[in-house]
Amino acid sequence: MPDERPFFVIGQWSGPDLTVWQIQQAPDDPDELDDEYEQHRCDAYDADGGVEIVCAASAGEAEATARREAIETGKRTGQDLKRRRERRAAASRHRRKVAHHYT
Repeated sequence: MPDERPFFVIGQWSGPDLTVWQIQQAPDDPDELDDEYEQHRCDAYDADGGVEIVCAASAGEAEATARREAIETGKRTGQDLKRRRERRAAASRHRRKVAHHYT
């Protein structure tokens, strides 16, 4: 969309939960964007957080998009973990038991 521009969404992600600390419009210049992103990333990392670049028409829309993406990612991650647990459980049922004899 032509009205959209990049925003930094800075906060802490915990699965589908997002605590937003700050939303800031990102620069249009790619070099400036990279520099500012790296600075925000380092600052957020020091506080156990992170930063995402979200394209939106406003800061409020950027926050809503980040929250929606966090929920979708949390669901996908949960589904992936569930599938792994199910595969491990199925594999353990089919493992052949080997008796150990000690003399």
